[in-house]
Amino acid sequence: MAEGDVHTYFENGLWKNRVEGGHRASNTSPRRTDAVLAGRLIAKKRRVGHVVHTPEGDVETERDFRPRRPQ
Repeated sequence: MAEGDVHTYFENGLWKNRVEGGHRASNTSPRRTDAVLAGRLIAKKRRVGHVVHTPEGDVETERDFRPRRPQ
């Protein structure tokens, strides 16, 4: 994925969302479902990708909310 994409990941007992290239989490949640939803909304608003990681750090899902270019 690219600079600016939103990553949802597990760290220190919390689910977090961070914009790629940023240093701090945009938000945190004790519940995975809430964090994934929040990350998706951030990605849609910013029109970037959203990457959800497993608790172990592997990529579980990737979604792209960038506008499609006409062909």
